[in-house]
Amino acid sequence: MGITAPLQRAYARSDARAETPARRRGRASGLIDRQAACRVITAAAIVILSAFGIQPTLAIDAKTEQESIPVRGVVRAVDQAAFSTDLGARVVKIAVREGVAFKTGDLLVEFDCRKPRAEAASAEAVHREMRLTLESNVHLEKHQAIGRHDVEISKARVAKAAAEADALKARLDQCRVMAPFDGRVSELGVHVHEVPAPSKPFLAIVGASRLEVELILPSSWLSWLKAGAEFTFAVDETRRSYLMTVSRLGAAVDPVSQMIKVIAVLEPATGEILPGMSGTAMFKAVNG
Repeated sequence: MGITAPLQRAYARSDARAETPARRRGRASGLIDRQAACRVITAAAIVILSAFGIQPTLAIDAKTEQESIPVRGVVRAVDQAAFSTDLGARVVKIAVREGVAFKTGDLLVEFDCRKPRAEAASAEAVHREMRLTLESNVHLEKHQAIGRHDVEISKARVAKAAAEADALKARLDQCRVMAPFDGRVSELGVHVHEVPAPSKPFLAIVGASRLEVELILPSSWLSWLKAGAEFTFAVDETRRSYLMTVSRLGAAVDPVSQMIKVIAVLEPATGEILPGMSGTAMFKAVNG
């Protein structure tokens, strides 16, 4: 037993010296295979995530990440309005059509207001009647023919009649819809001879001279993004890029998505960009 143990150790050392190069090559080959497999799996995972619209997060410099992320935006009109009416009157004239441009003060739609005008005239006649009654009562009070209480009632009736007359006169302002700014018609939901439904918009217009771009950006960009920052905005529909300036930042950050709304203005405004167009914003290099 004393001779067997030394022999076993000698054979073990001999086997180790003989097999060491092969074993090393095997271990190196296995390591390379595992590294290659990891690279293949990582590339496949990125392709699968991109197919589902998911952008994988990589550990890169914050500045490079901010410069490389494209930001989508939508063009909005600063001036826009939707008109409705409760006149219950028939349309007698439509001076514009969808897509037509107009100037401030132009007539857009006109209603048949013969009935509202008659009601306003009636209210004005009642007001005049109440004033005459008040004058008569004031004269009678001087001769102690009536009491002071009767005069106060007449004054209240005059005030009521005046308010009713003013309300009906105000309704007459709805008879002619005038353009409040330069722009174009975006929607027209009424025809001549029709009566628009009460409180339902029958006409929508958008301004053509002042446009904004609404962007949704990561809140982490607030560390360097300020009002007045300039960037280029590539509009999909025109396939052209335009200079934009950040005019204001949103009032609050969304706590779930950690995003914030940013509003930018087009400098200068151009007629080829229309509200509703979309595009991609590219910011200049970030300092720091």
